[in-house]
Amino acid sequence: MKKTCCMFLALMAFSTVLWAGAKKDETPAPAVQQPAPAVLQSGPALSGKKVIVADANSTHHLNLYVAYEKGLFAKRGLEVEIQQTSSGVAAVVGGEADIVFNCPTGVITPIARGQNITIIGQVKIPCTSVLVVPVNAPYKTPADLKGQQIAGLSTTCCAVILIRDALRNQYNTDFELVTLAPGAAIAALDAGQVKGAILEEPFVALALLAKDAQGRPRYKTLFNGGSDADGDGKIDPNLAGENPPCRTINANKDFIAGRLGDARVFIEAIAEADELILANPVAADIVDIAAKYVSVDRQAIINSNPKLGFTTQLATEQLKGYAEALVRQGTIEQNPGDALFAPEFKGITW
Repeated sequence: MKKTCCMFLALMAFSTVLWAGAKKDETPAPAVQQPAPAVLQSGPALSGKKVIVADANSTHHLNLYVAYEKGLFAKRGLEVEIQQTSSGVAAVVGGEADIVFNCPTGVITPIARGQNITIIGQVKIPCTSVLVVPVNAPYKTPADLKGQQIAGLSTTCCAVILIRDALRNQYNTDFELVTLAPGAAIAALDAGQVKGAILEEPFVALALLAKDAQGRPRYKTLFNGGSDADGDGKIDPNLAGENPPCRTINANKDFIAGRLGDARVFIEAIAEADELILANPVAADIVDIAAKYVSVDRQAIINSNPKLGFTTQLATEQLKGYAEALVRQGTIEQNPGDALFAPEFKGITW
C-alpha cells in the first residue's frame, strides 16, 4: 500500500510539472526591446571595481542618468561613477574611463585607426537632429539650400553626414557648413548670421518654443518627414532617412576583456532604464532627472523626451553606413565593418 501511494504521489508531481510546462508554453512571451536579464546575467561575475563613465551632459544620455538616479546599477551590485568631461572618447581610449556615450561617428574614427575602444550597445534610435530655419525662410525644395550657410556640429556629425549625402546624391547640391555647437547655432540664427541650423533635441524643441515680439513662432523645421515646404499638400521626405541610429555606448577594449561581467550588467541596467523612460517619457520623475543633468528649459525637455527612442540594440548596418560615409569624405581609410562592435556582445546587443 505504501509503495502504491508513493508511486501515485510521484505521478501526480510529474503530471503537475508537465501541466505547468504546457501552460507556460501556451502563453506567448511579451515583446521586449531589450535582451532578457537572464541572458545578460549568464556572463562572468562582477569585479567589485567601480565603472567610470565619461559623460558630456545631454538628454540623449537620459537612460544613463535614470539608471544611476533610480539605483538600477546599485541594485545589481555595480558601482558606477559619472564624470563630466567634453573629452569622453579620449578618456576611454586612454583608459582613464571605462565607458562613454557618444555620437557613433566620433567613435568609428578611433576604431578605424586601431585605438583602444569598441561599440557595445546602442543608446537610441532615431537620430533626432533636423534642419531648423526661420518661419519665413523661402526654401521650397531641398535644392534651395544650395550655398546657404547652415550651422551644424561638425562635418562628422551623423545628421550633417546624412543630410549632406542626401542633398548631393538626390539634388546635386550642398550647403556651406558653419561649425557651431547647438547653443551657439541658435544664437547665430537669432542674429541672422546663418540661414538655418541642424540641431538635435532638446535644442530643436528649444528653438521651436522661441517667439517673436508678437508672440508668433520664430522657427520651423524642414525636410524632416513632417513638413510640407512647397505647400503641395504632401509631406516632404526626411533628408536624414528613416530612423537613422543615434548615439552608441562605447567601452575601452581592456575593460571589456578584463571586466566583461561589469560591462554586461551595465548594459542590463541601461536596458531597464530604457523601459522606464519609454513607459512615460514625460513622467515628472523622468523630467526631474533630465533637468538635474541638463540646463535646458523644462518645457523643451517635455517636448523632446517622447522623440528619444532608447534601445540598447545596435543598428549595425546603418552604423557601418556611417563608417562608409567617413571613408568617402576621407576621415578614415577603411570601413571596419563588424569590427566596430565588441564580439563579446554579439547575441546580446547585436
